[in-house]
Amino acid sequence: MSDTNSSPNGKKILSRRNLFFGAGASLLAAAGHALYRHVSSTSSVKVESFSTPASGKKKNILVITGSARQGGNSDVLAEAFVKGAREAGHDVNVFAAGRERMSACLHCEGCWSTGRPCVLEDNFEKLWPLLEKADMLVFCSPLYWYNFSGHIKCVMDRLYPYSKKQKLRDMPVREAMLLMCGESLFLRSFAGPAEAYRQMLGFKGWKDRGRLFVTGVNDAGDMAEHKALATAEAMGKNA
Repeated sequence: MSDTNSSPNGKKILSRRNLFFGAGASLLAAAGHALYRHVSSTSSVKVESFSTPASGKKKNILVITGSARQGGNSDVLAEAFVKGAREAGHDVNVFAAGRERMSACLHCEGCWSTGRPCVLEDNFEKLWPLLEKADMLVFCSPLYWYNFSGHIKCVMDRLYPYSKKQKLRDMPVREAMLLMCGESLFLRSFAGPAEAYRQMLGFKGWKDRGRLFVTGVNDAGDMAEHKALATAEAMGKNA
């Protein structure tokens, strides 16, 4: 039997088999387009999770979280790290950037003019005393548009007073870690913040103590009992 039939005017009519294969090809093309869009929208910077051995010394650790969602996935990830760090005997403070609203840096160059790092009177007043006694900074953020959340990025920008040549004092921070989670299934989606973090380390001379990138979590509760929690806790114990 032929796969096609001829119409009275000579035009060919597709058979059911051709329609089936045509629909299949369309679905594959759509899936391929979605995959290409997801991958091509990210950088080729290598993204990997790792941690380095601890020195064994007690540290003062400041964990800065970047989600406004109380109990969100990145909050749960941070809590696992904090649990491990406190069990190991470290002093740990947490600053929830998403729930301690503050202005973005205005680049007004008023830094230290009042003896304080910043002239703006907002929740940075709660943060800078913690910064000035921390040995280690741990950034924990959800992935927003292939980058840090705006909340935690705002905090990073407000560190500007400690990077000026004319600063009264610097942070005692010598080490840092980065924890992130996001809906994307591709590690490459974290390339933007991973590279920004790497540049920060180089600029400030901080030692990179580890990074953890968790894919495929978005809805509330997705992080519950996730295997990454054990990794985050171990990173805290080995901080």
